[in-house]
Amino acid sequence: MKKNFVKPRWLFTMLLFVTTMIMPTMMLAKESITPTRPEGEGTVENPYQIGTREELYWFARLVNGKLENEKKNTSANAILTDDIIVNTGVLDANKNLVSGKDFIPWTPIGKSVSDADAYTGTFDGKGYTISGLYIDKTSSYYVGLFGCIGANGKISNVGVLDSYFQFRALGGGVCGMNKNGELQNCSNSSTVIC
Repeated sequence: MKKNFVKPRWLFTMLLFVTTMIMPTMMLAKESITPTRPEGEGTVENPYQIGTREELYWFARLVNGKLENEKKNTSANAILTDDIIVNTGVLDANKNLVSGKDFIPWTPIGKSVSDADAYTGTFDGKGYTISGLYIDKTSSYYVGLFGCIGANGKISNVGVLDSYFQFRALGGGVCGMNKNGELQNCSNSSTVIC
């Protein structure tokens, strides 16, 4: 009779041990970003005012046509109002990707070279930076903060820091491809791998 009692007790102890080992891992699961509409209307006179990662993701989805109840707008205008951190600690001191972390992936603004998808608005960083962007897709094209800037598109005064971009071709830190647009006073201090 004692053997029957010991066996379930051992099983319960092992189950408790395994649960204790798994719980911290589950708590470290990848967080998500809920896109949030920024202030502004996206016009030259009243650009979107982006100051959080949630607002940056909303803007990318607007330009890429991925928002429900919002019409795609590749010519939306925006300004940054603060430094934005998407993920922390993406690169180590040697600018190598920190492994073992679940980073929130980034989808570039202006997803391809087609006239219907390239970014044609004005994006003024106002001297602020965006850090912690993460793309690790060896099959991807048009990779960076912006995938492709089309004619009339203008990106200025923004820095990209502590970010990781791995792609097949046509990528960079700030912009993957410039198709007759303008890039002014932009910088990149990230890892770019093709």
